[in-house]
Amino acid sequence: MSVKKNVEIQHKIKLNPKLASSLRCMQWLKHQNSPSNKKVLQSKNDVLFVQTNKFEKPEFSNLDTEDTIPDGVNESVIKPKTVTTKFLRISKLSLACEWQGCKLLTNNYESYQKHVIAHFSDVIQIIDKEETVMYSCLWDVCGHKTKDYNEMFRHLNYHAYHGKLLAIGLNGRATLKLERCKKNSTKRNQLPNLPNEHICMWTDCNRKFNSIQILFDHAKLHVNYSEKFLCSWAGCGAWFTTKALLGAHVRSHTGERLIACYHCGQHFANNRKLRDHLRRQNVDPESPFKCTMCGIPCATEYLLNEHARQHVSAHVCALCDMTATSPAALAQHVRYRHLPRAPHHACTRCAYRAVTKNDLQKHLMIHDKKRNKKKSDRESDRDSDLSDNSIITTKKKKKKIPRKYACHMCPEDKMKVFARGNTLTSHLVKVHGVQWPYGHSRFRYQKSEDGVYRLTTTRYEVLEVSNKIFARDSGPKQSLNENLDFKLKQVAEPTFDTPRRFEIMLLGGEGEGGHGGVEESRDSGLVEITMCDVDDKGNVIKSELIESQVI
Repeated sequence: MSVKKNVEIQHKIKLNPKLASSLRCMQWLKHQNSPSNKKVLQSKNDVLFVQTNKFEKPEFSNLDTEDTIPDGVNESVIKPKTVTTKFLRISKLSLACEWQGCKLLTNNYESYQKHVIAHFSDVIQIIDKEETVMYSCLWDVCGHKTKDYNEMFRHLNYHAYHGKLLAIGLNGRATLKLERCKKNSTKRNQLPNLPNEHICMWTDCNRKFNSIQILFDHAKLHVNYSEKFLCSWAGCGAWFTTKALLGAHVRSHTGERLIACYHCGQHFANNRKLRDHLRRQNVDPESPFKCTMCGIPCATEYLLNEHARQHVSAHVCALCDMTATSPAALAQHVRYRHLPRAPHHACTRCAYRAVTKNDLQKHLMIHDKKRNKKKSDRESDRDSDLSDNSIITTKKKKKKIPRKYACHMCPEDKMKVFARGNTLTSHLVKVHGVQWPYGHSRFRYQKSEDGVYRLTTTRYEVLEVSNKIFARDSGPKQSLNENLDFKLKQVAEPTFDTPRRFEIMLLGGEGEGGHGGVEESRDSGLVEITMCDVDDKGNVIKSELIESQVI
């Protein structure tokens, strides 16, 4: 009887290929879920990694064996191949389709692209309560959802491009002899949002694409036919000596990356950044390259120099004495401290409204503390009402946090030591009258030789930054409380030699061609300023009128 059933099943499989696919999936799931086939380990990042028996040893000695790449969450096991660095991006690529129920593995990128786009017909359509259609991606560890049909098409094209980078990174670990990544792998296939089309902003081009790879190929044509190795991307105009340097520069405009970490999915512009990414996670505690400021060990001298830049401030705020280590940190400071921002993030438990999500999360901690305190009070009252015959459950004592933040201003025999840095900050301000430097929002603590953290009393700055601070009056400056009225005007069209240029003028000037002036109010002594957001063509998208007092 069983033989007859098997014959009938085989006959049905020949007639119905979908039934064969579903049976294979069921067999694969049964094999994967068997206790003898997998072993669940808890990573340092509290991420569950599924490792088969052949990956019991995460360390690898031979780069040609399959245990060079550890498995992540639902990560397919592909054997890495050693390739010469020159042909790393084009030779022996194992391009794997990670669509649900698909096991395609090929080394042809063009056919791989077409295969991934073919899955567009398999995208799940979800109809919500408002009867709007949502498209859901079934790529492994992705879960992207959107209402835009074209955005989902761009999303799948990006999966094909990202899959190529993962294949390059897979062989890159074996070729460059790198150790494994230790980061969270649950987000390795989560891609950036692509609400708009990919636009080429080369002069006199402005073509739009739904495929990110076609945009990259199109930009390479501009590089090949560029005269005098000049970048004619909007707002650039940089000039280079060779075509290779120009091509590497244009990738910074298009956002093209050349390699990705096979485990966590992060992609990089070159091999060196992938090497640094993995070396930072596998640092020897006894490394000779240790930071003299904080004592953190680094893998190489280059990484040590990159780390040391985080301690040295090279940028100063024009409105206060705040110094920052990077332009991005300085811009964040100006946006948060000096520019008016509406509190968009409202608390659901009270009338408080925060400027940023981080501020709202800090505020919610206050509610949580109050709720936990009330809960503990109710439990203590309940325990006190119990009779002698009642069963009283003893609470587990919380582990005491070790005290490791010491005050350097207290006498040695009466030195105060605290468990948290914010408690020591309050002690320094209230007891010793210590003040923050102008523009800086918090104290920083450094680990001493005895293992105790003490206040960092030294601020490392570039000499030019220090001279700027000493040259002007020290003290808090007034913020941009909004009172100048600007006008944006395009003064030159882009050419093959120069980018598009704009001129910002103050209203009330001597004419449209001049730099303008400030029209001051006679009564209040105020001026007006309008902040405008413009697009790449100079069109005003949003304008906001601000008022402030002249300093």
